[in-house]
Amino acid sequence: MTKPDLKRSLHTERIQMSERVVREKSLRIYRQLIDMPAYQLARCIACYVSIKNEVDTRIVIQKAIDSGKQVGVPVTREDGDMNFQAIAGLSDLRPVHYGLREPVPDSQKVLLSHTIDLILIPGIAFDRRGHRIGSGGGYYDRFLARTEAVRIGLSYAFQIIDRVPAEPHDVKMDLIVTENEVIKI
Repeated sequence: MTKPDLKRSLHTERIQMSERVVREKSLRIYRQLIDMPAYQLARCIACYVSIKNEVDTRIVIQKAIDSGKQVGVPVTREDGDMNFQAIAGLSDLRPVHYGLREPVPDSQKVLLSHTIDLILIPGIAFDRRGHRIGSGGGYYDRFLARTEAVRIGLSYAFQIIDRVPAEPHDVKMDLIVTENEVIKI
């Protein structure tokens, strides 16, 4: 199967999940995540804001903030780059383009890449070698190339495939968390 066909097939399967199934699987993933030493030791977490039936990160974001961790969410820039901006809560987010929600850009709240301990990353597919297929913009690959943060992919079990076609610029995950397991790379 070609990469575009694979993306289309897995995206369709994800979109067809019911709200209840997304909530249940996301909660199981969250419970596994918070038991991990990498999460427990992290003081600063960068996390995507879920859309279109991705693993729901709202509970991760809010609980991390409530427990005193600094949390940053993605802000995409017009030049095609992305950084993470600290938020005080989910109410800081507003709708932007493509169904995304971001905080109002504020350069004073941008997290420096070296201050991030852990980054939670979405994907359409992952493999057990740590490779991922993203949405295609390259935002995460460019950001991941400039941080030493622990990289954790959040994924549903059906998104784990035998082999992701990897490109030289792709940055591997350190761990992948599904509703059924934690995959250590």
